[in-house]
Amino acid sequence: MKMRVCHLLGRLLYYIFSSKVVHTSDDNNTDMKVTGEESSRAENCFPMEIQRSYEEQDCLTSNISLSSKNDEDYQKANLSHNYVKKRTSQGSIIPLTELGCSSTVWTVVKNLIDCGLMDFRPDESYPSLQAASEDIHLMLRDPERFLFSNELILASGENDNMSCTVTPDIVKNKLYGRGKEKTTIIDAFCRVASSGESEAIIIRGWSGCGKSSLVANTFVPIRVAGGCIVSRKFDEVSTMSPFSVAISIFDKLCVLVKERNSNDEISDIQEKLVRVIGTNLPKLFHILPNLRELFNTGAAPSNLIQQQQVDSGLNFKGLCFAMQGFMRVISSKSSPVMFFLDDLQWADKLSLGLIHAVLSDIKKMSTVFFVGTYRSNEVQQDHVICRFTDSLESFGVGITQMRLDGMVEEDVNALISDSLCVFPRICRPLSSLVYHRTRGNPLFTIEFLETLVKHDLIQYSFRERRWVWDEDKIKEE
Repeated sequence: MKMRVCHLLGRLLYYIFSSKVVHTSDDNNTDMKVTGEESSRAENCFPMEIQRSYEEQDCLTSNISLSSKNDEDYQKANLSHNYVKKRTSQGSIIPLTELGCSSTVWTVVKNLIDCGLMDFRPDESYPSLQAASEDIHLMLRDPERFLFSNELILASGENDNMSCTVTPDIVKNKLYGRGKEKTTIIDAFCRVASSGESEAIIIRGWSGCGKSSLVANTFVPIRVAGGCIVSRKFDEVSTMSPFSVAISIFDKLCVLVKERNSNDEISDIQEKLVRVIGTNLPKLFHILPNLRELFNTGAAPSNLIQQQQVDSGLNFKGLCFAMQGFMRVISSKSSPVMFFLDDLQWADKLSLGLIHAVLSDIKKMSTVFFVGTYRSNEVQQDHVICRFTDSLESFGVGITQMRLDGMVEEDVNALISDSLCVFPRICRPLSSLVYHRTRGNPLFTIEFLETLVKHDLIQYSFRERRWVWDEDKIKEE
């Protein structure tokens, strides 16, 4: 029953989009010849044909000749239906694309019409009206991707006589299946902004699982909420001195403070820094070159060469104390600061020690939200990051530890669907192959798709007007 309903909907949509089907006759199919007058009468009878389609389907499946019907108008309507039905089964029905419709519209209509073939329907025919509804919803929600993308590719191919090389726009900067984790990060920031107490989130996972992308996708809402974001990543082969990464985020913060505040607000910040940091402020100028710019006392040094001259006068404990005072002034409920440090598996002890000092400030007057990520497969239990998190907990700092695994198969399917501009139900077999090869790792998934495109195992078909693939060859890849 539901297949017949889908088929009828497809026929109705075909009738609506085509307005008038131009019937052609085959020399070998004289029974399909339709005169102009008969075609017009058949079209006018199309609604009646829909009402009687169940009866016609019974005739079709029972091999009962339509010529046994006595109603002349009904005969002509069914002649038109049988023509479209026969051409659909042969793949030769007049495509709506030839009448100016989008290829995705034609895909929806054809997959609905194919439901009339019952047990012999193609794999891509719709299993239910709900599936068709989901595809139509995608076309309405994202028309640029699911309605017009193939037409743009086709236009470029026609301009180059179908000889151009077409590559899919594989989605790389969109999150799939990370909604819960993203909400957790944003909620933690909101707690910091409302309570004024610092918190930390530590995210671990294998390389390529999307840790950095997850955090980066929270930047926009956090900035909208008034957050001041500074990010940096550790480098495995860095030749920079200890403290360098941690010092750089505080130095960059000085630039953001100057950009975000008015002259009067900066004057107020200057007075507070002098009062809170005191005699250590001149020494801090050498460690944070941009702090000098904030005070307009001269051009900032271009590097941290003078840092070594200060170390003898400002030891680690003194530096931590100065940075605590600095963050008490710079951060507040109205302007919370977010520090994001990536690749903590390469972090040095002193940098994490300085971050720890700021987060665990005993006066609890800093409003700092710290997010760190690291590769869990490169960290042992005695690693400095493990001691860092344990120590934060012992100091009473709110800390959330999060583990990222690979995407589930449905998320991989969504990524491939968006990248190839193909309905999710159609690319599901391909997604299954990719998922089992990459285990849902976002980076590996993208790289594997690029490999398939490079080896022409995924390519654009100008005949079908969509991306196609060879599942058997992909299994061997």
